[in-house]
Amino acid sequence: MESYMFDKMKQLPFLQGMSVAEFDSILKFMKLDFKTYNEGDCIVHQGDKADNLIYVIDGKFEAEHQDMLNSFAISEISTASPYLIEPHNLFSIQRRYDRTYSFLTRGSTFTISKDFFTSRLLDHKLIRSNLINHLCNELSKMQSRVRFSLSADIEQRIADFIRSYTTMKNAETHLHISMDTLAGMTDETRLNVSKVLNKWNDQGIIILKRLYFIVPDTSLLPK
Repeated sequence: MESYMFDKMKQLPFLQGMSVAEFDSILKFMKLDFKTYNEGDCIVHQGDKADNLIYVIDGKFEAEHQDMLNSFAISEISTASPYLIEPHNLFSIQRRYDRTYSFLTRGSTFTISKDFFTSRLLDHKLIRSNLINHLCNELSKMQSRVRFSLSADIEQRIADFIRSYTTMKNAETHLHISMDTLAGMTDETRLNVSKVLNKWNDQGIIILKRLYFIVPDTSLLPK
């Protein structure tokens, strides 16, 4: 099991590109904090203080964002690993997680405390470089998820709204929202929103359910 975890660790964003010697030198003082979870266990809750770097090593997990006004909730389901949970919030002003992360199967994580990461690991030039690259990529993705243009057609507005709340690639997205709320969010009528969602359902872009719909692949949404 330990050998398997070390192999996974070598794939972590901040440790990629290291030679065997460099990796071994880090392991000598790295505090290893592996944790296993059962189906349904929560990793962190939305609003929890972000004071650790948490990597999902394996397992199927869900990241759910609840709107502050409780008007809608969006969740993404993924098996991508290793997956680093919101590292940008570790260095933000509020330092709070934006989503609740839970396992849908058995899974495991590897955690590094912020204090240990900043006091020891950032002494390594490659890790500093990997951190800067990772944060820049996250910033670029956030900037690309700008508010939709009201001048766009209705299909584009709905697609842009969905994308503005998704963070993962190749994840299945579930959006729990009423037609009235989605109409208000996109400055449209409920009837027109309903027409678009039913059209997408017929085309296989989404799967309509009662009170929510599933987007199996967000890359299929209009661009």
